[in-house]
Amino acid sequence: MKNLMTDWQTVIFRNYGMVPDEALAKVLGTDVQTVRRNAEKLGLKHRNCNADWVKKGFVTIFRNNWDLLPEEEIRTLLGVNGCEYASLLEEYDFLSVKLGKKPETAKPVYKPLTAEEEARTARAKAIAEKFPAPEARPFDFYADSPSAWYEPPAESDIADRFVASYSARYSGALLDGELSDYSPEYLQRLAATGVNGIWLQETLRNLAEFPFDPQYSPDWQIRIANLRKLTERCARFGLGVYLYLNEPRALPASFFEKYPELRGQKPDSVNYCLCTSAPQVQKYLYDAVRSIAERVPLLKGVMTITMSENATHCYSNRWNGVAADYTDCPRCSKRAPEEVAAEVNNIFCRALRDAGGRTKLIANLWGWAEFMGWSEEHILRGVELLDKDVEVLCVSEFSKRFERGGVKSQVIDYSISVVGPSDITVKLLEYAKKLGHRTWAKIQVNNSWECSAVPYIPSFDLMLEHISNLKKLGVTGLMMGWSLGGYPGGALPLCCMACGRGEPDTERWYREVYGPQSGAARSAVRAISEAFREFPFSIESLYLGGQTLGCGNMWSLQPSGRWSTMVCYTFDDYASYTPPYGPDVYISQLRLLAEKWKKGLALLEEESGNALFEELKRCAEAAYIHFRSAGLLAEFSVLKEDVAENREKLIACAEEEMSLTKRLYGLLCKDAKIGFEMTNHYYYTPELLIEKVLNLIYILDELKK
Repeated sequence: MKNLMTDWQTVIFRNYGMVPDEALAKVLGTDVQTVRRNAEKLGLKHRNCNADWVKKGFVTIFRNNWDLLPEEEIRTLLGVNGCEYASLLEEYDFLSVKLGKKPETAKPVYKPLTAEEEARTARAKAIAEKFPAPEARPFDFYADSPSAWYEPPAESDIADRFVASYSARYSGALLDGELSDYSPEYLQRLAATGVNGIWLQETLRNLAEFPFDPQYSPDWQIRIANLRKLTERCARFGLGVYLYLNEPRALPASFFEKYPELRGQKPDSVNYCLCTSAPQVQKYLYDAVRSIAERVPLLKGVMTITMSENATHCYSNRWNGVAADYTDCPRCSKRAPEEVAAEVNNIFCRALRDAGGRTKLIANLWGWAEFMGWSEEHILRGVELLDKDVEVLCVSEFSKRFERGGVKSQVIDYSISVVGPSDITVKLLEYAKKLGHRTWAKIQVNNSWECSAVPYIPSFDLMLEHISNLKKLGVTGLMMGWSLGGYPGGALPLCCMACGRGEPDTERWYREVYGPQSGAARSAVRAISEAFREFPFSIESLYLGGQTLGCGNMWSLQPSGRWSTMVCYTFDDYASYTPPYGPDVYISQLRLLAEKWKKGLALLEEESGNALFEELKRCAEAAYIHFRSAGLLAEFSVLKEDVAENREKLIACAEEEMSLTKRLYGLLCKDAKIGFEMTNHYYYTPELLIEKVLNLIYILDELKK
């Protein structure tokens, strides 16, 4: 994307202070003094490297440099070898999918600036120096952060409530003996919201020795010991630990040369599934899960997903888009898919029961669904086949039908704006309850992929409505979000209070939390909740739309020729993220959302209050900026197809985006939580937002020529 800098200057601008100066110098083929001198010429003050970026923010480094540097240079910035680099891309929550295919990039090498480049650099410096220095330190989420207010209800209809950590690494946290990702400070704050559980994911081979070939279980003793330590630490704060297992994971073809009798479905060109119909595999699953429960006696629960994007059992996905009941595994092809999926859950349940029965098995039915080729008959039969001790969890809003902007659609999951439960969820949970299963629902509290860059979206009314609906269903446990939503504040304490018997005293909660500004906060949340009902929800807009990065999306006046990628890059690819609405309705819905949202913002902006009130204001404004920026990006992308005809409208879009970017910069500088999500790290940095301003200035220069 064009700005006022050369490519090698952009490398410095995006990475200075995030990686060692020595690494930057090596990448650019120069020395440290040249890097520092040119950083200063761009308006960047000298700073020491913040090592947290490589440890806790490496996804940001990947994202900022994916289009800028060859892979070898990205490895140099991260300080990793080829195997470590490949592992991050393939194993860290679908990072390779999020980034998309690596574009071909030439290595930017330092070279002295021409007179014209010097002039542009001086202009960039003058602009950059107008931005105030950030007050907030990256990753310092709880500095001066207010504590939540929560009053436990006398009785709870929904007794179990768990979330993911707000800031832990998605994988690798159990290799840290200090368990720094789960600090006592965070756990204490989380427990103070009324949440009584926390979940994390691991693979079975990382927690129990793989009996067929121990080389596939490196460091399992370290991880299992630290999992035990984590459960003990969490127990001190009244928090249970839930382990998410998606098993058994596929293995490379080379493994099956020695064990051909274990080979099942071939999901891709290099791997095979471990066939769960093979007795040896069933014994492995049983022994591994039992050993975890015995070694970690305080483990509260194991949650499984048995249909997913990952290849596990031989029916775990629709291979090459064919029918759900297809597999080329000679054993499983004689069985029904729901029988195989239920059996994995039952093996785990029996292992937990035989280990002493202290750890519950929760079968998350995500993927037991039409998009995996399962009919309603498949699903109900699968529930019938589950061991009676298996607890059943459904994504509450899955397949919920709704209409926006005159367009009818339905949810898969990750919705706050469309309130559940859906008809199919009601049917499944009622059926499971009738068969004697304890029932759970997974919802989104605080935030969702609708806007994941804020710790919470102030649409509390929608979350309360959702919980109220589930209480009527007799649900006794809540998973209150996937990897996002675990910020120890925002809506969590209010929603945990709403899990009590009867209706929560929301007026008192607002008074206790926001003090004299409780009336303004309550009215603003009401307006924002109504505004959020206008969000043009679809799986495409959720994953590919511009609201994820907001002003962190760079713009271009020329067609980019690039496709949007999952919760990462949006580009000008509006054809990918506007279905089923089409660009006109999509843009008008986001404009309508913004107009209604501003009414809530106005109520907040008129007053100043305590720390919690100011945090509410920041979250409300940041979410507004992300939604409005998404609408502007889509509008700009459509208009630029005829620049001559739409020049004035394009200028208006760029100027409004400029204003939004500066506002977002101010919010990020005050609050380290803005722009952060645990699996994607920071969507943008202060420097990236300044670069966006330079990007827009370049575009405006072109439009005004």
